[in-house]
Amino acid sequence: MAAPEDGTAGGGTADAEKPSWYLTSLLVAIVCAVLRFGGVWSWWALLWAPLLLFTVALGVHDWRLMARHRPRLGAYEWFVLVTAHLGVAVAVARIVTG
Repeated sequence: MAAPEDGTAGGGTADAEKPSWYLTSLLVAIVCAVLRFGGVWSWWALLWAPLLLFTVALGVHDWRLMARHRPRLGAYEWFVLVTAHLGVAVAVARIVTG
């Protein structure tokens, strides 16, 4: 029996990793809070810069999982997904406008 293309054993997607936007949205909230209360171009950049990079990398990973498995998201998951993306956009806008 040939292995499925997505690399899951047994052909089932029950054990496959599914995207979870909760950690991404939590990290976005932390980055936005640091940018709001700590300032952009101070020593706080040592905190928000790695957090923002990790958040973007985690978002890319979650998008890859969504494209691979195409899970159905409920209303709350869509809300978290949209909120996380808007938070990243706000953080980047705050950094750019400095």
